[in-house]
Amino acid sequence: MSMSQEFQLGINLIKRFRDTLEEITKTDCEKSAKELIASINNPILGATAQIKVGEGPLKEELLESLSVVVSQFRELKDLSALKEAISQVINLVDQVEKVSQEESG
Repeated sequence: MSMSQEFQLGINLIKRFRDTLEEITKTDCEKSAKELIASINNPILGATAQIKVGEGPLKEELLESLSVVVSQFRELKDLSALKEAISQVINLVDQVEKVSQEESG
């Protein structure tokens, strides 16, 4: 399945902020997590919107995990749920990349 331009933009935004997302998964301090979230909140919301309107592989799975991320970004109530969802998003983005490379190569 090929990716629409919107979907690709959303994937690229997540990849661009991957380091910060991974930092969130490594912190046990809610205050640190909130500071990291504030620094990437808008790009991740934008990525989610782009993936939602676009078409690409694993779209539903990505949106499911991203909905948890976005919900926890709005109001951090469960840091472990956020960490788990971020790990799933990163894993899915890696899978999407692999699928797209296999199709183009």
